[in-house]
Amino acid sequence: MNSAFRLLFILLTVNGFSIIASFGQELNLSPPDSVQKPTKKNTKQRARPNAPDVAPLYSPSFNDFTTRIFDPNIQTLIVHHSSSELEMPVIVLRSNEKAVVRFDDLSPIPRDFGYSFEHCTYDWRSSELQTMDFQTGFNSDVINDYDFSFNTVVKYTHYRLEFPNDQISFTRSGNYIVKIHAPNNPDQLYIVARFMVLEPAAVIDGKVLPSRVVSDRDYRQEVNLEVNLSAIQVLSPYQDIEVVVLQNWRWDNKVSNIKPSFLKDQKLIYNYATELSFEGGNEFRFFDAKSLRYRSERVASIVMADSMYQLALAPDKSQAYRIYTFQNDLNGHFLIKNDDGFDQTHLESDYFNVQFNLVVDAPLGNGDLYVFGQLSLWQLNSNYRLIYDPELKAYRLNTALKQGYYNYQYIWRYAKQQQGSADRLEGGHSQTENEYHVFVYFKDPSAFSHRLVGYKVLSNFDK
Repeated sequence: MNSAFRLLFILLTVNGFSIIASFGQELNLSPPDSVQKPTKKNTKQRARPNAPDVAPLYSPSFNDFTTRIFDPNIQTLIVHHSSSELEMPVIVLRSNEKAVVRFDDLSPIPRDFGYSFEHCTYDWRSSELQTMDFQTGFNSDVINDYDFSFNTVVKYTHYRLEFPNDQISFTRSGNYIVKIHAPNNPDQLYIVARFMVLEPAAVIDGKVLPSRVVSDRDYRQEVNLEVNLSAIQVLSPYQDIEVVVLQNWRWDNKVSNIKPSFLKDQKLIYNYATELSFEGGNEFRFFDAKSLRYRSERVASIVMADSMYQLALAPDKSQAYRIYTFQNDLNGHFLIKNDDGFDQTHLESDYFNVQFNLVVDAPLGNGDLYVFGQLSLWQLNSNYRLIYDPELKAYRLNTALKQGYYNYQYIWRYAKQQQGSADRLEGGHSQTENEYHVFVYFKDPSAFSHRLVGYKVLSNFDK
């Protein structure tokens, strides 16, 4: 199901939840003292509840570039294609397409942020190219698009960066990171975020099917691919072509470093039973926090305490042995949305503490349990690790989020393993609707870099 239809369906549905909730009992909450219109870019110090007073972290020695936040004052990082917040930030080279980065800074005093770019290999290591080799314009610039929150208890500054722009544009395809840093010190990093620049030369076709392995047929999905290279001069396709496949936006279980099954008329055929196989998983769980005045579906309580809204979700249970039931979801994404405000969603939406509770009779063993999805930057993030409470017999997590509609799953990772699994608590079904993002890279000897020459999104719901 394509993202545009899913977005329309979810917005209509979650708005429906809000309408139903509005007929229920109104919660005894007080909104901010006064309703005011947004104020543009002042520099006065602002009081903010629960403001962590920490200095920004500095750049570590990277082994690979992963989307991450280095400063806990920065929240709600969103990186997407300008056409939709549900679209992967893949933009076509020398086109009008844009990538967008949004984030909130909860620091009590508004700050200036600079930004710059780096070109990466297909596996997200530095290409070691000079800036002049992959972009034109300035080497770096300052983010000028920002506004202050209004009608919120928690005050913040919302920043938005769109690129390419009048200051910087790109000259070659491939993987990129945008680095958000101190204006005059690019080594003082606040954010690193991935995006991709595409030159559409390879044609990708494929299907998502239940696994052909008999024992996995009800639980796993396999991806079959055909990559047409007729528009590219590739001398050694087995050595110079790299294919990477993501399930939804997950990076921990990506498949890469695979060679084609065979070559036929300048087409690479990838037809494997196990090499391109993924857990089917289950549809994502959800909760609706678009309003902080009324309880909506999956929200057990909302109270005001410690100068911040406190939201407790209804207890979750394992879905490992339940029969598969289709549920239209956002494939792990969230949408910032506010039913209590006017029309400036990213500025009027408040922050709240949310409590996740997963009821299990005993600890699950030698490993860790995480809340996972876009809210965790698609990573098994220590900030989203749940702790077992033996008295309540539940795994619990408290964290701060912004008003909106959220998808999430519980992912278990055994100790000393890199990849997590949803099967243990979410169940696994070959019928589950998943998107698969296919990237084709060409290691061009003349360009000294990996060019991104193909990109396609596949789904087992494609007709």
